[in-house]
Amino acid sequence: MGKTKTKKRGKHRMQPMGQLEDGSTAENGNSMDNFGGRTIPLLQKLCSPAPEEKECACAGLANLVFEPGAVPVLIKQDVVRRLGPLLIDSNRSIQEAAAGALRNLSLSGGADVCAKMVEQDVMTPLTTFIIQSLESLQSDCDKPTTDYKKQTIILVIQAINLLWNVCESSAIAVDIFNMKGILPYLVQCLETDIYPMSLAMPAAQCLHTVTEDNPSAAQALCGSSSLMKTIEKALVTEPSTSEVMLLKVLSAGILYNVRYSIPMCSFNELVQAVVKVLSQVLEIDCLEMLGKMMPELDKVDEVQMLLNAQQLALEILSNVCCADEGGDESDWEDISDLRSDTSDEGTDGEDDIQSNDHEMNTSLSAEMINAIVTQQVPKKVLDKAVFGDVKIYEQLNQHNDGQKSLRSLSVVQIRAFICLNNITTSMDVELLGGTDALGQLWSTLFSLTYGNECCKYLAEREDFLEAAAGVMRSVLEKLSTVNAPQYITADQVTLLCQTASTTNCDAVKVKVLSILGYIGKMAASRDDSLEVLKSLGLVLRDIITSQTSLWIISEALDAVFDTFADGPLVNSVMCSIGLLTTLQQLVPILKARVKSEKRSLGDHYPVVEASKTNLTRFIKYKSKGH
Repeated sequence: MGKTKTKKRGKHRMQPMGQLEDGSTAENGNSMDNFGGRTIPLLQKLCSPAPEEKECACAGLANLVFEPGAVPVLIKQDVVRRLGPLLIDSNRSIQEAAAGALRNLSLSGGADVCAKMVEQDVMTPLTTFIIQSLESLQSDCDKPTTDYKKQTIILVIQAINLLWNVCESSAIAVDIFNMKGILPYLVQCLETDIYPMSLAMPAAQCLHTVTEDNPSAAQALCGSSSLMKTIEKALVTEPSTSEVMLLKVLSAGILYNVRYSIPMCSFNELVQAVVKVLSQVLEIDCLEMLGKMMPELDKVDEVQMLLNAQQLALEILSNVCCADEGGDESDWEDISDLRSDTSDEGTDGEDDIQSNDHEMNTSLSAEMINAIVTQQVPKKVLDKAVFGDVKIYEQLNQHNDGQKSLRSLSVVQIRAFICLNNITTSMDVELLGGTDALGQLWSTLFSLTYGNECCKYLAEREDFLEAAAGVMRSVLEKLSTVNAPQYITADQVTLLCQTASTTNCDAVKVKVLSILGYIGKMAASRDDSLEVLKSLGLVLRDIITSQTSLWIISEALDAVFDTFADGPLVNSVMCSIGLLTTLQQLVPILKARVKSEKRSLGDHYPVVEASKTNLTRFIKYKSKGH
């Protein structure tokens, strides 16, 4: 429960891809009318015998794609089939203009357009151009740098960025990448003593994307000692600049992606090296660096690159600490645990009341655990989650560049929470420092989430709350296994109850309800927790009788089952607030809602159906005096 993992092709990006403008069919028709008069002449010029007209048309298209509504029109007009062959035109200026137009198209159109570009065969000329250009650069590596060579490098950078975009969005593009044997050409770009860092960086980013869940690429890489040595050399390079540090993190990510193809005799050493690099980048205090630059922020780009490296390192560590599981994945989204039984409702008897506990078995290998503990990864990740000096936040907020840095700091913080959540879920209590250490972690997380004066500078408050609540839930899950409620205060329970009642974010509400369930379970075993149980019962009762979503109601019911199943005071509390009567009245309402809303529940249907089944069982169980 509570584990999170990144989507398969959604790697961290230096420049996020845009999204297509949503619009109705009528609006698309209007776009065809509006842009037809502008696009057709440009597309015709792409076939002109005059090089100047081709170049001019490419430049015009490169600008046009950023206008709302233009991209769908161009895609329907087969713009990629017209532009693609120009990548291998004999005229260097035309090549450059075509590459720029295609890359802009991939950026402005988003994932759907990248997939369309693959359908329109962008990969054939693109891979041909990359192979030819890199072979040319390889043959000239010992020769002096000429203007032509510089221009070739600029073009290859454009092409690799385009390749990265389409491979990130299309499994077909990745298959073509494998079939064309592009991987060795990109790996050679990481030799920074031969090629410039400006070329090594997009090559590493592309490799990081295409090697994920790609056995063919993994075998191609691990089957070549020279290619592996190139990646390993990039991994252990001294981090003299922020660019080098980001390249090291990308190299770590590539090696982690291909870990299952690495010989066992090298596996432990590799894991140690990868985790060491990821740990190393987290030691950098970017906020302190920004504070020392104030008020000029003259080297903010260098810090931004380090923040990018930290975001990526935390993403990789999150996956390191997340069991490899089948099924679909989401982009930094919580994977909710089906804590209720999903068997047929007709089964009867007390023994069929399902426990909501779902202890996640430690799934990390001994090598992974050893590396994480040795490098003090949990502490370093927590350091990225905490706020710094509020005065620095105030100063940064007064500058445009500073506000951008604040947004990046917020992303790092959220990534750190998600990573810490996975670490907490995947490791035993003892490996996390013991019960007292978990109790201290709970207090730290609560202080970060509630009342910290730096919270007003958060770029995404709801994302922050969701991520923080996720790791708080994981910590409480661990504490509940050793029944240690002493670390939770009455004031904390009050604030959590308020959040559950008032937040408008379903993802936050679900996690907080789960937290309340764990608190309730621990409180139920005590004979001095009357007020806590009553507070929890009232909040949960109000939520399950509200007009909120069935997903929320089912999570609230799970918390009720956790809290009021057994204990010396639970029945008297249920009686005092009329909870059992409320649950009995809820049964027909819940059944009717589930029946009418079944098709719209999507992924939440199993959770809702399980809670409906367990509600009937819980009522039977409590009606027998338990």
